[in-house]
Amino acid sequence: WRSRQTRSVSHICLLMKAKKRMNGMENVLVPFDESKSARRAIQYLIDRAELFAGQKLHVINVQDEVKVFGDCLTQSMIDEMHESAIAYSSEYTTSAAAMLKGTGLRFETHELIGDAPTEIAKAVKEYDCHLVVMGTRGMSKLGNLLMGSVATRVIHEVDVPVLLVK
Repeated sequence: WRSRQTRSVSHICLLMKAKKRMNGMENVLVPFDESKSARRAIQYLIDRAELFAGQKLHVINVQDEVKVFGDCLTQSMIDEMHESAIAYSSEYTTSAAAMLKGTGLRFETHELIGDAPTEIAKAVKEYDCHLVVMGTRGMSKLGNLLMGSVATRVIHEVDVPVLLVK
């Protein structure tokens, strides 16, 4: 227990030192899918609100693009499915907003459609983010190899630091 507490205190000290050096950091991207790990990432930010004061959190949820093969669907049907995906995404970002409300942290929510790692990388640029904070499910090396990982792909696709919360 003592070792864990020491690591936590050291971690907070490092973050505070980093904050002093990150005067230009104003935007933080927070991918959120309402999983336990995503909720832990939001809670991590809330627990360290003083470190993120003055910065804006951009909470995003990315839903997969509807894949249509052939011409069996009309454009209006495709548009309706797209709107449904955005509405579904909005439910997730609303959940994150409820966690952040009243914490003093500034945030916006965004709903996106597409490949999650690709859209996260685009959002980093679009919202001029200097940090990505996201949860990781902590899959085994074998699971990561077989199934891949959104977090792993994000690390490789963005040009900013990625803080993974386990």
